Amino acid sequence: GEGAACIDGRLFYRRPCIGRNQSYRTCIFKREGGTKLKKYIAAITLITIALSGMHTVFADDITADVLTYNGKTKVVTADGNVIINGNDGATIKGEHGAYHFIDRSAWIAGNVSYSKASTRITAERLELYSDKTIQGIGNVVYHDGAMNRTLQGDAVSYNTESGDSNIQGNGYLSTSEGEVRAPHIWGNLKEIQIRGEGGVHIHSEVNQITAYGDTAIYTKTPNQNNGVLYLRGNATAHQRGNSFSGPELVLKDEEQIVETNGRSTLVITNSEGF
Repeated sequence: GEGAACIDGRLFYRRPCIGRNQSYRTCIFKREGGTKLKKYIAAITLITIALSGMHTVFADDITADVLTYNGKTKVVTADGNVIINGNDGATIKGEHGAYHFIDRSAWIAGNVSYSKASTRITAERLELYSDKTIQGIGNVVYHDGAMNRTLQGDAVSYNTESGDSNIQGNGYLSTSEGEVRAPHIWGNLKEIQIRGEGGVHIHSEVNQITAYGDTAIYTKTPNQNNGVLYLRGNATAHQRGNSFSGPELVLKDEEQIVETNGRSTLVITNSEGF
C-alpha cells in the first residue's frame, strides 16, 4: 500500500509496484514539481505512459535505468539503457532521451538505433516530431529496405508522410536508379524531386551515366521513364562512352538526348548513340 518509508536516510513514498513482477520495487521521489522513478533491482518499465486528458500515447513502453516525469513541463526524461517500443511498431534504443507530451515530440541520444519493419536508422542523436518527421544528427545512416533507399550524412531529416528529405554534410543518397553525393542534398523522395549543391557527383548503373556539377536537379514522375537531370556550373556527363561538358547540361531519360547551354564540348566515341 501507500505510505512513507526511509531507505538509507532518504524519505520516499511507497506506491504499488509498476509491472507484473511485484519483487521490482519502485521508489517515487517528489522533486521540482515532477516525479522521479527509479528501480533498484532492474531497469524501469513504464507501461503506457499517458496523462489525464491526453488521448495520444507515444509509446507502449519505455525502459531505462532512470525515468523522470516533470508535472510542470509535462516532460518524461530517460537515462541509461533507454529502450522505447512505440505503438506504431518502432523500437528505439539509446543512452538518454525525453518525450514532450505537449507537442508530442521526442529525442534520444547516444549510439541510437531505430528499427521499424524494413527501416533502420543509426545516429548519435534522433529527434522525432508529431508531423512524422525524423531527424538524425551525427553519422546518420537511414535505410528503407522496402523502397531500396539509403540516406547518409552528418544530419538527415525525412518526413515519412510527405516524403520531404534534407541531408546536410557529407550527403549521400542511393535509390534503385542510382546514387548522389554532395555536401547538401534535399527534395521530395515520393514525388522524386532531388536537388544537390556544393559539388554534386551522380552515378547510375541503370542509365549508364556518371555526372558532375556545382548544382544538380533531378525530377521524375514515379513509375515513369520521364526523368530529367539538370546540371549547372562546370557540368560534365559521361554516358555510354560519350562525354559532354559545359556551363549547363540537361539530360532527358525518355528521349535519350542531352541539351547544352553556353559554350560546350561534346566527345562522341559511341556512334550507336547513348
